[in-house]
Amino acid sequence: MGRLFWKIFIGFWLTLLVTGFIVGGLVWHHNKDRIEQLEILANSPRAEFGVTSLASILREQGREGLEQIYYQHKKRYRRPPPVYIVDATGNDLLGRPVSRLILEKAHAEVGKAKESKAEQSAVQQVTTPDGEQFLLFVPRRDFRSFIPERMHRFKPHGRNAPGNYPKNLPRHLPLIPLLIVLLGSLLFSAILAWYITRPIRHLREATNTFADGKLDTRVMHNFGNRKDEMTDLAKDFDHMAEQVQQLVFTQKRLLNDVSHELRSPLARLQVAIEMARQQPEKASELMQRIEKECYRLDELVGELLTLSRLEANVHNNDADYFDINGLVDSIVTDARFEAESQNKRVAYSKEKETLLKGSIELLRRAFENIIRNAIYYTPENTLVTITTEFVNNDIVITVCDAGNGIDDDKLADLFQAFVRIKDDKQNVKIPGYGLGLAIARRAIEIHQGSIKAYNHPKGGLCIEVKLAV
Repeated sequence: MGRLFWKIFIGFWLTLLVTGFIVGGLVWHHNKDRIEQLEILANSPRAEFGVTSLASILREQGREGLEQIYYQHKKRYRRPPPVYIVDATGNDLLGRPVSRLILEKAHAEVGKAKESKAEQSAVQQVTTPDGEQFLLFVPRRDFRSFIPERMHRFKPHGRNAPGNYPKNLPRHLPLIPLLIVLLGSLLFSAILAWYITRPIRHLREATNTFADGKLDTRVMHNFGNRKDEMTDLAKDFDHMAEQVQQLVFTQKRLLNDVSHELRSPLARLQVAIEMARQQPEKASELMQRIEKECYRLDELVGELLTLSRLEANVHNNDADYFDINGLVDSIVTDARFEAESQNKRVAYSKEKETLLKGSIELLRRAFENIIRNAIYYTPENTLVTITTEFVNNDIVITVCDAGNGIDDDKLADLFQAFVRIKDDKQNVKIPGYGLGLAIARRAIEIHQGSIKAYNHPKGGLCIEVKLAV
């Protein structure tokens, strides 16, 4: 068990014990006040007669006379007399325990008797010929629980040996109930501390396992049907682990794709250089090949640097107000020239002038990649449609081609780096490096916008960009 377990366990246990003692003390004090208001001393004629008889014997004969009466009573009734004879130290001469509450009551009754000057009473204070004082009274039978019935032999050894009389017996604590309370609070505190710290241990173990490189570590299966903040924390941990695992997988795939994309032009460069050495007469033709491969490498490295800067939020923060429709219109003008050379057309339906604050160069590159991608995939003699419209406080730019579209389960992959969806119906080589839409996605996200792809009901793929005005 960890340190947190012991802190919670000891804290709860001590809290239970202190609370129990405080509540028990308050209950005892409350019951004590109620008991003090009750009549716990007998005040019947029989009790008055017994007290008066023994008081007379003590006044006249002292302890010796009391000893004779005790043995006669015990021989006749086989039990001690019901009258308590308490000395100045609070001890009964017959060894019976006397509670403080009864003594207080008895002294109070003596005081009342003196004030009323009553000659006889059920509670009397007597002085023997030797000068000793004794308090005589009879407890009521209903309150014998205050005086445990435990007797000792009455062994007086002369009038000068008061120390030989048995002392007042202490009242014992209820050990078994007290032990049950202690064990119960101990068990309850241990279970509660274990219940609280158990999910923390699972999370700690999962964190260490995750740090060791096991990115598929999850903890929700250890929580069962538990529903509290710890479960929410476990869900957050699993979500974090899934995101990190996906990010690491994406980075590994990106590194692999970059290596693959760089390897191909480098290999062609090496072949071209080797052929130039072996066939000098073809040097001019091979130099064109080398120049072309260098251009491809430069283009790939440029796009990789652009995507890297965008992912790291390192870009020119030259935000300014500009007309988004004017920007798209200028891109469409250049795209029409490219499309007409391929027997394709571009139609643009725009809104009125709309000012937007942002980086015009980033958005220009994003929309160029989207529109050029649509022109490539739309078949000859078909139309690429571009529309802008207002939806609430956003402007939505939609670019749709007339191609075959793609499977719905591959739509989300369009915006990942080096992803190029192959058209099975058109067995053609797909140009580029699969970085255009990834750059567009990041540029749109930097402007607090969103981008998504969907298949048009009438055929073709649509890219929808939403920007806040």
